[in-house]
Amino acid sequence: MIELLQITKKFPNQTTPAVDLLSLSIPAGEICVLVGPSGCGKSTTLRMINRMIEPTSGIIKINGEDVKNTNSDQLRMGIGYVIQQIGLLPHRTIAENIAIVPRLYKWPKDKIKKRVEELIVMMGLDLEKTWGKYPSQLSGGQMQRVGVARAMAVDPPIMLMDEPFGAVDPIARTHLQDEFLRLQKEIKKTIVFVTHDINEAIKMGDKIAIFDAGKLVQFGTPEEILTNPINDFVENFIGHDRVVKKLNLFHVEEAMQPVGCMVRENELHSAAVKMKAVGAEVAFLLNETGKTYGHITLTDFKDCQDNIESLRKMVQRTKKAFVQTSTSLPDALSLLLEYDVDYLGILKGEKLLGMLSFKDIRKHVYRKEGD
Repeated sequence: MIELLQITKKFPNQTTPAVDLLSLSIPAGEICVLVGPSGCGKSTTLRMINRMIEPTSGIIKINGEDVKNTNSDQLRMGIGYVIQQIGLLPHRTIAENIAIVPRLYKWPKDKIKKRVEELIVMMGLDLEKTWGKYPSQLSGGQMQRVGVARAMAVDPPIMLMDEPFGAVDPIARTHLQDEFLRLQKEIKKTIVFVTHDINEAIKMGDKIAIFDAGKLVQFGTPEEILTNPINDFVENFIGHDRVVKKLNLFHVEEAMQPVGCMVRENELHSAAVKMKAVGAEVAFLLNETGKTYGHITLTDFKDCQDNIESLRKMVQRTKKAFVQTSTSLPDALSLLLEYDVDYLGILKGEKLLGMLSFKDIRKHVYRKEGD
């Protein structure tokens, strides 16, 4: 756990503190995102944790121990640090860059080699093609992965990340975010993550700390902040689309409903009768192998006037309208619009677990909004 107790930092010739009486507790194993406009004190706060900058007053504790009682070099060697500029040494290979801290710890060569290989593979990089290359031979996204690998080299329990994905293109950035969140589920580091992007904060953070002019304005989970912004500054910083942003917090399995009606492919002509009998608006169809391949609604029957060929065309239009349980609600909403369908089938592997409609998404978000 990281605790900041009444931390203030005032630089020389500065009329107001860069950080002003900040108190914050970051639980072990969580990602805490510091977010706010430029100059609000978030990066200064990050650097005070590993004593790159010393606070003017206040106490910073890691696992109950005041960091001032630890040698600053030893403290930094035990904390992973990732910055936007990455900071790889250009004259050293990727393997040598990752091995910097293990060498400072005087690890045996075999242990260093094994750890570097593990990290290159863990970061989704090709071991043979990456090992002996120099930073200039990699893309921005690849270099950023190497920066994260270097920070994790000695398996530190804490990682500090200062806009780590800000220098890469949007597609690479999304991929890096997704990969890091997947990795965090396994490694469970305590991470302090700085960004100016509220969307990144919502996606990455277990907790979000919103700063303005050196002061902590609001601290809470993404859902708490999106549901109950504390003042006009937070509401404006989040944006007026906060309900849409809130969709990013949920997956389809949280909003889906049970499938009320399933029919075989050769029963398509009588599907409307079966739907009415069970009070369902939609039926999902199974082929001869028992696999779902589309759906049909009562409205489709009315529009097609029970013409079997027209109904088959309707079903074909929905054959892609299936997603896995881990799909986010924004992605599901996008697919409902893209496929021009009223329902998505929700799968786990190939098994149909439920279904999702526009109405289900709306009900879920507003039920959460009212909690």
